[in-house]
Amino acid sequence: MDGTLRARSRRGVRCGGGCGEETRVRDVDGRAGRMRWAQGETGPRLGHVWTTTPKLEWACLLSATLSANSTVRPLSTNTIVCFSSNRSLQTPRTRRVRFCTPPIPPSANRDQFLPLLQREVKRFQENYGRDSFQYGSDGWRVLVHPSADVDGPHFSPAVSSLMNQVHMNEATLSCIRARIDALSTFLIPVLRLPREVLELIFKVGSRMPQDDPILGSSIPRPFPLVVAAVSRQWREIALNTPDLWTNIVIKHPRPFGWIPLCLQRSCGQPIDITIDTRSTPLLNTTAVDQLIARFLPHIQRWRRFALTTSDPATIYAVGGRLANASAPMLRHLQLSLSGSSGNQEVLLHEILQGGADALTSVRFDSLSTPWSAPPLHNLVALDLRWLWHQTRLQYEQFRSVIAASPNIRALILRGTYIHLHAGRAYPPLHIPTLRYLELSGDTVCRMSSLLETPNLQELTLANLDETEFREFVASLPLPTDTSAAASASPSGSATGLGRYPALRNLSLLNASMCTPTRRFTRALPTITHLTVINSATSKFLQLFRKEHAGPDAHGYGYGHSHSHSEGVLSWPHLKKLTLVDDEVDYFLLHGVVRERAALGAPLDRLILNAPFIHDDQLVATLEECVNVDIVKDVDLDH
Repeated sequence: MDGTLRARSRRGVRCGGGCGEETRVRDVDGRAGRMRWAQGETGPRLGHVWTTTPKLEWACLLSATLSANSTVRPLSTNTIVCFSSNRSLQTPRTRRVRFCTPPIPPSANRDQFLPLLQREVKRFQENYGRDSFQYGSDGWRVLVHPSADVDGPHFSPAVSSLMNQVHMNEATLSCIRARIDALSTFLIPVLRLPREVLELIFKVGSRMPQDDPILGSSIPRPFPLVVAAVSRQWREIALNTPDLWTNIVIKHPRPFGWIPLCLQRSCGQPIDITIDTRSTPLLNTTAVDQLIARFLPHIQRWRRFALTTSDPATIYAVGGRLANASAPMLRHLQLSLSGSSGNQEVLLHEILQGGADALTSVRFDSLSTPWSAPPLHNLVALDLRWLWHQTRLQYEQFRSVIAASPNIRALILRGTYIHLHAGRAYPPLHIPTLRYLELSGDTVCRMSSLLETPNLQELTLANLDETEFREFVASLPLPTDTSAAASASPSGSATGLGRYPALRNLSLLNASMCTPTRRFTRALPTITHLTVINSATSKFLQLFRKEHAGPDAHGYGYGHSHSHSEGVLSWPHLKKLTLVDDEVDYFLLHGVVRERAALGAPLDRLILNAPFIHDDQLVATLEECVNVDIVKDVDLDH
């Protein structure tokens, strides 16, 4: 077997030789020394090194490789061996050091075999002492100290052969263990997922909010870049999945080149653009205007555009860019002036006058456009928030907006939005297609009375004080047929079920001062899903208790008869309960869950927030009666 030997001294002296030959090197003192590399076997190799200079202290890099024309599988190893002597000897003596090195393929990554080398060194340390073998940053460093066993007993050739065989077997076993460790990474479940499943996971992940900095950086790293840096397989999937690059979220000017990269890798697919300038002053009006200039050549691909800023000048700059633009694929448009000082507002006289035939969803915060002109026609969802003095709608304008969208299904009105004169009567608005309604502010009672929504399925009440909530409850008509109200099926509407006969989902947001009563539950008897977020959670739980199923404190009961309402639960069709509050009374909640199950009206799902995440015992006791889910936080700005 042919091979080469290269030795590097601490002074950089290079020398070479063949197997079985002696190679002359120089120590740090300039003295001559001799080193011999013994013939090696295939597989793990056993080498012998003799030092013939007592004070010799040098390091050499042994690199034995086979020639290309060898019939044996090429082997390669990098081993750093240090010889040192701590005592002075008057006459030269020969010291013999035995070591074993595992086979490493030449094309293999050296770092992959680092655990193997560490185990070998650990084995040497256990056999020869902790001071005999040590690691090094540049390889496997073996430090040999002269000891009393220099002149110790010598073994017979047969025993030496057996000992050599043992070391070879141990090295082979270490190689096998290293190979097992290397292959075990392929047993991780996520690495065995089919490509199609990973693509779906990546697409969902790219749509999730990513507000938390990654790797300690204050700049969020885009999800596609994170996925592409995990492994070769994930990178190949990310680069060949155009949908992964269609959601372009910009909250910081960095990373540079992010926008051109998305526009290129999206491969002509419709793109969703989100720009939020509130987290950094670097996204000023000039920077945003430059971003829009980059996106405008691709406006034919826009599917969603959302801009949120606290600077009115930024809204005007973007509005000027979009005044006469045409976006044939645009479905959702959001322009939000949020977090600005004072009650600032923006009036845009023109927007998308070139046409936006696919537009079905619009959200304006402190902003108004010509309400009766396109593109505010044929909308499915309309979201108006905090319209101040100049942007606030009159009732006639609001009615014309609703009339221009006969198929509207979702309506969100937050803060101030419509100016209703006190003491003036307004005709009701009939909206039979509406399925979702959100109301907040000081006009909840009047607006809910003006909007006739017989097919409404979801109702959200936000930011109510106690007076407004009490007036809203008082304005709700009670069911005319109490027996029908008590036995109404949630699968369909029935006559005489009050203002919202088809209502299924009820949400209360930031209404902590409100006190729910039995009249409130009687006016909305068909509720199957209740969401309470920072809104008097304990008061709702008290209302659910069996002992509160009779007439309420105000004397409102079914037929004003205590005997008739005895044992009747609030919202008997309730199946899903969401409580997001930092002060949820566990014992009261547990009692409600158990009592409803005992009375034949069990909950199917219970959603709680962060205080229950780290208390497995409380969750386990609740899961005996209901399925429990824990949420970390809730986005109230949906």
